[in-house]
Amino acid sequence: MSQNKQLLHASIVQESEIDSLGHLNVRYYVERASKANKALLEKLGVTAAEGQTLRRTDTYNRFHKEQFEGATLKTYGGLITTEDRYAISGYYEIRNEATGDIAATFIMTSHLLDVATKQQLPLNISDQQIAQWTVDIPDYGRPRSLSLTPPRQPSFEEVEPLIPDNELLGGLSGRREGIVLEEDCDENGRLAEGTDLVHVIWRPQPGEALHKVGPPHLRDQQGRLYSWAMMEIRSIVYQRPRAGDTIISLSTDVNYGEKWRHSRRWVFSKETQALLGISDQTGICLDLEARRAIPIPEEVRPLIEAHCLRDLA
Repeated sequence: MSQNKQLLHASIVQESEIDSLGHLNVRYYVERASKANKALLEKLGVTAAEGQTLRRTDTYNRFHKEQFEGATLKTYGGLITTEDRYAISGYYEIRNEATGDIAATFIMTSHLLDVATKQQLPLNISDQQIAQWTVDIPDYGRPRSLSLTPPRQPSFEEVEPLIPDNELLGGLSGRREGIVLEEDCDENGRLAEGTDLVHVIWRPQPGEALHKVGPPHLRDQQGRLYSWAMMEIRSIVYQRPRAGDTIISLSTDVNYGEKWRHSRRWVFSKETQALLGISDQTGICLDLEARRAIPIPEEVRPLIEAHCLRDLA
């Protein structure tokens, strides 16, 4: 770790943060990095005044080593770009202090917005602060399989007819709806900046039984217990829904290989059909007993191919 990455957050993994795969859930990695991002912005003097909001608009994360209950995790980071005076980006890495392992790395971009007009506001960061906080992104923190270029933004009418009605293959394909609750929202009645769209989508909805967060366990024809573990995720937020809104997730595979799948999720407002966000995910097929990647089961590959939409990548 380079000398100028600074400690921004520390925590211990709690039992409640462990998901169905037996390790720290994606949501809680993001939560830790988000807190580090907020801490960096505060140190740089980037805060929201009345009538303004700070929004994390682009989040890339790469997972390196799974973490378990009781692990002490510390998040280090710094500033990586100031070329756009309306955007600020930071690099963060979460480390297990006991083992020295890098658990996950993040690249996050934030904007300061006017709440009423939704216009981006300029950021004022001094040259001294830039010199103090700027860091380089190490090779292991850069994307391996996902791109950081802006994705195409299709309309609801273009995507919706192509997505099957049911969730398929561990939830990486298909559709799902979620309701934005009042407790999810800020004082302006919009989804709070610290709450991700996927949280609204994947928590139990009214009428559903409470279950442990995380992908389902599956068993292949060889008897192996497996599931899909995320290796890289890139999420972009365009708009925040309001309390009472129904948001709809439409997702499909856009590519796959021997042991992995690349899926893309579009999140729309059901009422207005406005595009709220796009999320790309690369997941490996994980043998839950051997704790290693395995080839996608032969009986599953035809189903993935049948629903794979490479033209939407």
